[in-house]
Amino acid sequence: MGADTFSFRNLTDLYRATPVTMLDPSARIVIFSDLHVGNGSRTDDFLPNSGLFLTVLGSYYLENRYKLILNGDIEELQRFRLPDIMSRWSAVYDLFALFEREHGFLRLVGNHDLDLLGRTDHPFRIGEALRFSYHENSIFVLHGHQTTTRFERFNKLYGFGLRYFANPLKIRNYTVAHDSRKRFRTEERVYEFASANKVLSIIGHTHRPLFESMSKVDSLKFEIERLCRKYPKVSQKKQRQIEQKVEGYRIELEQIDSADHEAASSSSLYNANLVVPCLFNSGTVIGKRGMTCLEIGNDRIALVHWFDESRNRKYLRYDNYETQQLPGTDYHRVEMKSDTLDSIFARIKLLAGNNATRNLSDEWSD
Repeated sequence: MGADTFSFRNLTDLYRATPVTMLDPSARIVIFSDLHVGNGSRTDDFLPNSGLFLTVLGSYYLENRYKLILNGDIEELQRFRLPDIMSRWSAVYDLFALFEREHGFLRLVGNHDLDLLGRTDHPFRIGEALRFSYHENSIFVLHGHQTTTRFERFNKLYGFGLRYFANPLKIRNYTVAHDSRKRFRTEERVYEFASANKVLSIIGHTHRPLFESMSKVDSLKFEIERLCRKYPKVSQKKQRQIEQKVEGYRIELEQIDSADHEAASSSSLYNANLVVPCLFNSGTVIGKRGMTCLEIGNDRIALVHWFDESRNRKYLRYDNYETQQLPGTDYHRVEMKSDTLDSIFARIKLLAGNNATRNLSDEWSD
């Protein structure tokens, strides 16, 4: 069985096995992934953004009655022991317990905390995937490592390398995940499954925020092209506004870190004339510029970036976005992209169309 065939079949099996929950229209949900919480040492990837995460989670999402979903790779069990992690970050677990008690809390497993499935020494129940029903449409939440067998077959070996080689060399998970070309294969495979079956899929794993199947670079280029096409047809006043927006987007593209060069220079990830808006990624909490998440509420979904003004003052220059400061802190919230779920599902239904070469009713054979 080829890797792509395995991926599609595995995602199909997981989708079928996941119970369906109705999405409450009045509920607010925030989805974070890839915290990689360690033991507080220099090789703990969570440490630099821990203050940001704890403050935002408690002062914004808990106060505003959000249900919390953690989509995998929460503890860094391939580097550290669970008792050491829980001892160092007891405040994090206390906050999770508050969500569970007051508004709702759901945890999914990733490849870096895969060993938690079936264990009894963890304070919270942990699943592999979630399915929500929304107006007869499906939202499928999973970490994303399920697209390949290597994490199940070689997870312990990979963890050995991280613990005994990467830790002493001070190599961070952010660097490994961000530079790896394998993230594109993960996205392609989940995209193929979601597009073929007209499902909105939300993943983590790759550390790369995606909204409607597009990265930040893709979105900026699409928006610049749209504004350029609009420019000749509007008044001089609106042309000046467009000029300012295009300049702001152009600066954003130029400011993309050299670590993003590979993603920025790649051709279309999905190799399609019409991109189906079926794949979303909440990004990561351990980003160098802050953290990202997905918010669902009031029949909308939004990709949100949180950053620390004291560490990343340049993000105060978000000319094309509204920046909201969390009162009494240096932390800022920026809604990068948002859309209604109805609009997204309408486009999934129409654009996927005949592109669905495989679907859930296919019969599979080895």
